[in-house]
Amino acid sequence: MAEISTGQDVATFINVFHTEPRNQRRLVDRIIEAHKEVIRHRAGYVSTNLHASKDGYLVIDYTQWRRREDFEAMFRDPAVEPHFRPIGELTRGEQMAYDVVYCHDADG
Repeated sequence: MAEISTGQDVATFINVFHTEPRNQRRLVDRIIEAHKEVIRHRAGYVSTNLHASKDGYLVIDYTQWRRREDFEAMFRDPAVEPHFRPIGELTRGEQMAYDVVYCHDADG
């Protein structure tokens, strides 16, 4: 499970996938399959959370890794590429690394 807090020693990546409403469920299923079958087994993987927009046009993947280098190594792994190809057919995605700089909840 993702823990979102400042000062945490993880690399956070938020991936924004643009798609069509008719393809959103298939895209979500392919991302889940990739995580279950290969990504979660890679060194440094911590967690993934997927969010599907109500209008069907976006899927947001909030992923945490121990280090940025672990995330980058996953992309060079030949076992991962066959899972990314079908995802790429349904979307154009944007990947970006982030630092958590502020957190607040109802109790704080």
